[in-house]
Amino acid sequence: MVKEITIRKATNADSAAILDLIFHIWVNENHFEVRRENFPDFQQIEEAYEQAGGLFLVALKADGIIGSIACQQLSDHEFALKRMFVKKSERGCGVAQMLLDHLLKHLAKKHHAAIFYLSTKEDVAIAAKKFYLKNGFRVINRSALPKNFPFFYEDDLLMKRDGK
Repeated sequence: MVKEITIRKATNADSAAILDLIFHIWVNENHFEVRRENFPDFQQIEEAYEQAGGLFLVALKADGIIGSIACQQLSDHEFALKRMFVKKSERGCGVAQMLLDHLLKHLAKKHHAAIFYLSTKEDVAIAAKKFYLKNGFRVINRSALPKNFPFFYEDDLLMKRDGK
């Protein structure tokens, strides 16, 4: 049940557990061909996110990390939403909503009208697209993304959530 879940900032000490969660999903569920060494942000979470103006959060249960969400700061009020993953056995239980709500609340304190962008592969993100649409995101064209937006693979679903 959602009550037994804790959301907190990720630390560098969480790197291995976060990598295990995300790479399991990427490789075993989505069949992406990825290599851990190509993602240095996972090795230095605090430096790559919080010290750079962004945020990386994890959802925990007694048995460890069950979800993650991060955002990378692109400008004073613009962020790229990244690293939203929930362990398969925990999906549909409100974990993703808790993570997104915590992230938005935390950043609203610092950046009153933050704008969020995200990208993903649409064919593997059917549920994710519904989730983001329900949370105020809308589909946009590639040309609407900031010039410094970090693409991942050949993303073809691009979304934006305007500041509130």
